[in-house]
Amino acid sequence: MKSLPRATGVYLLKDARGVPVYIGKANDVRSRVRSYLAEDGRPFTSRIAGETARVDFILTRNESEALLLENQLIKKHRPRYNIDLKDDKSYVRIKVSLSHPWPSISVTRTILKDGSRYFGPYASAQSTRRTLSALGRVFPLRRCKDTEFRNRKRPCVYHSIGMCLAPCVRPHVRREYDQAVLDLIEFLEGKDRDLVENMRRRMLEAADRLDFEEAARLRDRINALESTLVPQAVIAGTSSECDVFSFFESGPVVTVSVVRIAKGAIEDSRALSLRKAAQDDVVSMAVLQFYLAGNTVPPLVYLDDDAGSRHKTLGRALERLKGARVRVAVPRRGRPLEWLEIARQNARGHSLDKGPSALEEIAEAFHLKVLPFRMECLDVSTLGGTYSTASCVAFLGGEPAKNLYRRYRIRDDSAKDDYSMLREVLARRLAGDEARPDLLVIDGGKAQLNVFLRVARELGIESFPVVAMAKARGATQDRFYLPGRKDPVRLGPKSKAMLTLQRLRDEAHRFAVGYHRRLRSKGNITSLFEDIPGIGPVKARALLQLASRGRDISAIGRSDLEGLGCLNRKDIEHILDHLNRLRP
Repeated sequence: MKSLPRATGVYLLKDARGVPVYIGKANDVRSRVRSYLAEDGRPFTSRIAGETARVDFILTRNESEALLLENQLIKKHRPRYNIDLKDDKSYVRIKVSLSHPWPSISVTRTILKDGSRYFGPYASAQSTRRTLSALGRVFPLRRCKDTEFRNRKRPCVYHSIGMCLAPCVRPHVRREYDQAVLDLIEFLEGKDRDLVENMRRRMLEAADRLDFEEAARLRDRINALESTLVPQAVIAGTSSECDVFSFFESGPVVTVSVVRIAKGAIEDSRALSLRKAAQDDVVSMAVLQFYLAGNTVPPLVYLDDDAGSRHKTLGRALERLKGARVRVAVPRRGRPLEWLEIARQNARGHSLDKGPSALEEIAEAFHLKVLPFRMECLDVSTLGGTYSTASCVAFLGGEPAKNLYRRYRIRDDSAKDDYSMLREVLARRLAGDEARPDLLVIDGGKAQLNVFLRVARELGIESFPVVAMAKARGATQDRFYLPGRKDPVRLGPKSKAMLTLQRLRDEAHRFAVGYHRRLRSKGNITSLFEDIPGIGPVKARALLQLASRGRDISAIGRSDLEGLGCLNRKDIEHILDHLNRLRP
């Protein structure tokens, strides 16, 4: 303690492997760390103290720098005792594919660096698709995929109802199409008033040229904009741009509601959940984590919180993120107070008691000492002992953490069965210096669990939280085997715990099989069967499809081969002889 500085900065409490378990900031690092490790009596801090083996620190010039650095380090390392802020759902966006010569408009949940423009996010996918239909009547851009566009020989039904200019077969509409793209982008950017004035000017110019058909078309689009779309986009008629945060606490979870305002109107609403853990200032942490996730920082942020001094520090940290002035305030009157009340109602609505979480159900069912915040699942994929691979996927807080996924290629050439391969992968995973999970899930049954226990004994590991998950067979549900327990644990088929563990196992299987298939495609695995007398490429591919159904090829029997329909009796005998030689 005496070696720690009495200065402003960020401290990192690390376990014996050097992995941060908690990251915090303080004006006096020495005093704050002493209170966490020796004086603070809260349940979380006692667990933090028990796991801390080393303390590191980074000094900063002021408190706002410390606050921003703290959040950046939390986002990078994701310590288990810091807050975990996540969206309740994935949001949709409107995409305009500007990289294509004839841009299209669509609804998507994925943002790619492909030169397209994305507008949103929008909370309701159904409402966004209805809006897209309304946009199509005013801005008749194509909606078909690029492959459909290339192969189309005649206009589609959207052209027949006036919702597409059909550039696929009518290239002469280039000028009109490009103008529709520019008009759409201008509208989605919120410049609807300028757009309407511009369209009126073009309508009068078309009338002066005696191009009455074009003038009528622009008149109809102006009417559609003014009567349907514009009133939905502009409500207050002001230039306000801000975010409004409200927080509702329910037990260990805080629900965060964010109402996003653009041009004085509610543009979007976001609901997020916050696991408090040992964090003191959950408000500032939640706001910064929200913007560090890639959301644009507005010039004004309203909070449902009245800590004035904390607002100044948060405002300075947000200014560093935005590169411009940001004001943090509490709404007192007028329209901002109405927005805050909407945010409060959303926070209360999203925090309705939904029973115990999936992690709480898992901890209770398997008698774990802590919530399994970090869960990992191991799965092995092989084909007759060739191109053998394994995967280890990780879930944090019940959601995939793909930056923690790992692939293993089996190194031991003598490992031909699942057990020996699993033994190798377990030894490599447990002997590494990466943070260990709160629960390790092994795809398999008692035999796979016994393999783990032997590896753990060899490495001197005791009381490791592990469960073997046996797949359902027929009417039997998935079963879970625990060390020292004879009978399996059974979970409700529709319980949160079961659904989460099934997602974890399926993701591990998908990840392992994907790597395995990639190796097979590189190595032309059909040659494994083409060495059999009488088996050519066609029959080899049929055998490969049979093997790819998740079965060990050495376990394929006569009835499986007879079911293929492309093999004669002599072929089946040759294949069975070959498979017998593969069996250990």
